[in-house]
Amino acid sequence: MSTTSSVTTTTTIINTAIPLSSFEKVKNAYNHRDYGELIRQATNTIVHIEQLELLLMLEHRAHALGMKSKFGAAEQDAETMIKYAPTLPQSYLCFGKILSMQGKQKRALKVYQEGLEKVPTNHLAYGQLLQAKKMADEKNNQHFDLVSALPLEVKDEIVKLLSEAERSNLFDVSTTWSQRLENCQEAWKYIYNDHDHNGDIAVSQVLSKIAKHINHLTITTTEENVWLKYLGHLENGHFRNLKSLVLTDDMVVDVFCTNSITSLMNGFWKMRYTLTNIDLRFYKYGTSITITDILFHLPYLKKLFFLVRDSLAEVLGELEVLQEPHRSLIDFTLSTSSTSSDALKSLTRWCPYVRRLRLEEATPSALDIVTDYFLNVEMLGYNNGYELPVSHEVLNQDHNNNEPIIPIIGMNNMYTKQEQGRLRAFYSGNGWEGVSGDEFLRLLQKNQKTLEIIHANMGITSQQDLDGEPYDNFRPDYAREAASVVLNLDRLQKIMFWPDIYGVYEPLFCRMVGPSLKYFKSVGTSDLFAVVDTLINSQEILETLGFAQVFIESNDQDNALAAQCWIRLFNKYAVTSLPGPNTTKKLRNVMLDYCYNISDNVLDALANIKTIKGLSFQGNSRITRQGFKNFFIKLNKQNVQITKLILGSMNNVLDRNMLFDIISIMDELEALHLYDIKWVTSDDIKVSIHSAKKLNTLVLKRCDADSGDIIAFVNSTSRKFKYVKIIEYLDLDSDFDFDTFN
Repeated sequence: MSTTSSVTTTTTIINTAIPLSSFEKVKNAYNHRDYGELIRQATNTIVHIEQLELLLMLEHRAHALGMKSKFGAAEQDAETMIKYAPTLPQSYLCFGKILSMQGKQKRALKVYQEGLEKVPTNHLAYGQLLQAKKMADEKNNQHFDLVSALPLEVKDEIVKLLSEAERSNLFDVSTTWSQRLENCQEAWKYIYNDHDHNGDIAVSQVLSKIAKHINHLTITTTEENVWLKYLGHLENGHFRNLKSLVLTDDMVVDVFCTNSITSLMNGFWKMRYTLTNIDLRFYKYGTSITITDILFHLPYLKKLFFLVRDSLAEVLGELEVLQEPHRSLIDFTLSTSSTSSDALKSLTRWCPYVRRLRLEEATPSALDIVTDYFLNVEMLGYNNGYELPVSHEVLNQDHNNNEPIIPIIGMNNMYTKQEQGRLRAFYSGNGWEGVSGDEFLRLLQKNQKTLEIIHANMGITSQQDLDGEPYDNFRPDYAREAASVVLNLDRLQKIMFWPDIYGVYEPLFCRMVGPSLKYFKSVGTSDLFAVVDTLINSQEILETLGFAQVFIESNDQDNALAAQCWIRLFNKYAVTSLPGPNTTKKLRNVMLDYCYNISDNVLDALANIKTIKGLSFQGNSRITRQGFKNFFIKLNKQNVQITKLILGSMNNVLDRNMLFDIISIMDELEALHLYDIKWVTSDDIKVSIHSAKKLNTLVLKRCDADSGDIIAFVNSTSRKFKYVKIIEYLDLDSDFDFDTFN
């Protein structure tokens, strides 16, 4: 068989002949009627034939992939050949040729040398290996390296544009490349791997040269040998500038044993002065790493994300080993199979300076533990299922708790229970299990003087579901108290809520509408008319107003009444929210997501509000195509400049022409979010980007657009984008975040 390339021409001899002894053994067993031996010898011969055919196909495909410049896939085929037949020369000849085609002569030399050591010297193609190694050696010594002629800054820019795998492979091109790559600090600051098998392997092979430059490292390998390479460099302290580490994979748990944990902790200790942010996610039950291990070996750790399938009690470790509280940890995400109040309380003594706390799978009583004993927590996520927002982006910067409270240790080694909290932001789950009413009411009362943000899902809890609530003539204690409680939430700026089954929290939240409130969103309201009446009668002007999941499950008359309700509200804002510098507060953002009774005349009233900058419409409704188009035309005629637009799941209204018509008249559009619109293609997005000249933020969720194609197009434009995110699947950290307008 002959294979050719632009680099070299060789003839690879593949010995497809079956050894005569195999046929003799089969024939001999047949003549002696030894059918067991006959089956065994015939099977061996068949397997040998299949192996040779597989090698032949792999070599053909590797050559074709190389000719199509798909070198990564070609190398995989060649490596498979070597693993499958380590003593046959064609495997090494194929791999070496693929490497030579890329100019990787040094690496090709290593492959040829490995072949010479493993292939029998009496093999027919052994001489080909010798000749191939000689040719590669000559080319490595004689070729001209263009990189040596380029200015240093140009070399660095070239390197930074390459992928992690491509950068790593260039170490084999030449001495000049290798030296430049090893000294290019900017190229290795961030190593994400990003579940790229080839990238994982390629980076692991050059860790000894680049580990010193890495600031942020993500390890996602599924290969034990690759993980052990990373672990070895971690233990030896080679990542001496590492600031952030993400370790997440099922495979890693399988290879974790006492020795590997010890190695990892030794590495943590050697990096303790720089490593301040770690993210550990173990998706199988039985992790041996404890919170004590982490806090002890990383005394300067500031941010910890710890996800395990064990309970909190099982992963605490011997906390007394710490001897004194951890003074650096301020951002803590804890996701376990069960976060009980007792286990959480024992942790409060050792993590007293935490300010951002996120708890997943936490029991209701955990809320009391946080407000009573976590003295410095300002932002709390309670079974919320998504990342907390950045504090300085959402909290009032004019009211900062700069100095942490110095905790007082009581005689029982627990902190004194606090009478007043300092919680500023509370986030519960979006549409999942609700918050217990009793504990939440106590949280509101204790933190009413500091709360600025409330995201409260008061839907049915698991315990209420088990108890069969609601049932006749029963009202829990919190329902009676919440109906009459008076709260002074003078700092409250933002509230988003789901009502409870007893209908007491929705009126309570409505009573919170006051002078400081800027953001109000009702999800799944049980009484749309009462909520709207409250907003109208309050005489307060909100900056962001949202409604979601509003259903009127009745007749056309009820839908018409609901539409009139919306119209009254928007007419009020059209009069009171006025453009111009003299108006202190203006309605800027409106969200109407999955509000199934919104109609054309509602949109017509909404279009009269001339201060709107952001709009969100999701879900089918009673809006017609023409009504939707007329809405945007009216906004444009009134010179209302929309800068942020969110559209999703609007199959009855939105099509390709409609989308283009809308975007074409939005001269100031900066942010575009499209969710669950299956007909959106990469070409549609390119047209939209071209049409919206000021667009700098793009988010797509589950649209039929190719992410790689779009990213490449964005990078090819002269425009600088602030943010681009393309999600092709259900993403818990982003899909259930209803807070699209901060």
